[in-house]
Amino acid sequence: MSARSALRPILLSIPHASPTVPEEVAEIVALSPKQLLGYTDLYTDKIFTISNVHIVKYGYSRVIVDVNRAPDDISKEYELSAEGVSVHTTWDGSSVYTVEPTQEVMDELIVKYHQPFHDALEEGIPKVQFLIDCHSFLPYGPKLRRDSGIQRPDINLGNANFSSCTREHTVFFRSFFEDHGYSVSINFPYSGKYILGHHCHRRRIPPFLVPGIQIEINQGLYTEEDTLKAIPARVDEFHGIMEKMVDAFCEKFCAK
Repeated sequence: MSARSALRPILLSIPHASPTVPEEVAEIVALSPKQLLGYTDLYTDKIFTISNVHIVKYGYSRVIVDVNRAPDDISKEYELSAEGVSVHTTWDGSSVYTVEPTQEVMDELIVKYHQPFHDALEEGIPKVQFLIDCHSFLPYGPKLRRDSGIQRPDINLGNANFSSCTREHTVFFRSFFEDHGYSVSINFPYSGKYILGHHCHRRRIPPFLVPGIQIEINQGLYTEEDTLKAIPARVDEFHGIMEKMVDAFCEKFCAK
């Protein structure tokens, strides 16, 4: 995160862009590099790296330690539709590990990798007026989701069921994307998890909480389905759209 004093008062959280496995468990991870890439929010680090704002990026795979889950939310079974800070089975039924790590190892990973990400967000919150949690999602609902097999909209906005930001904020984002020709859903299939719940509230509570929203982009709009490779022109286009979005938001909402 840049230390420049002229940064605009917007904080971007990019929690799921990396497929990197922490060295502590690298030798026992069963997933291939392509599988790990498939569990990321593909290319959100490129799309949402906006100029002149505060940015916090998480550098490790969500299937090892998910910073968008509470640190004490331990889950082991996707068959139960559970998604904890650490999982042993992915959403499509693949085993994460060849040998399951001990609870002591997982606790150490959570302390080492989960807490610093949220410490960085907390450091930025007093300097900003709004948080945007940046994600992408699969074109069709995966197994165990309520929308399993159903085609998803272009954009999903999550406001923690209308608690993380004001109606005016939500309407702004919905209108912005609709004006650019994209279909938009609100709070379905995703309403936001721990990042919004822990750091955001529709009425700012300084210095701890700011309003915030989660933005999910349909990966089918900018990636090749089979290879997961980026379509560079589309990634660049979405990056430009996000730049315009932040510009417009700051013009409308940020105090001069």
